[in-house]
Amino acid sequence: MLPPEDAIELYTSAEKRGYLADPQEIEYQRGVLAQKYGYPLVKRDPPPQKDPRQVFFGLEPGWIVNLKDSTILKPKDKDLVDYYTS
Repeated sequence: MLPPEDAIELYTSAEKRGYLADPQEIEYQRGVLAQKYGYPLVKRDPPPQKDPRQVFFGLEPGWIVNLKDSTILKPKDKDLVDYYTS
């Protein structure tokens, strides 16, 4: 699932470091902030990108995470697997 319609602007905003924002725009906004507050900008490797449908990095979309029991439930139904991999 994608973010709710009223939150799309927040998730795509480079100023707010939204995870759907363009990585080059985010780097530019980091530079603007460094100039504004007067600290040196440290160059860093871009973070790995995750699919917008993923809740946690490294876990596939559609997997259910139970934080209390520390378990991950993966769908086995072929229709669900096809849906989440498309």
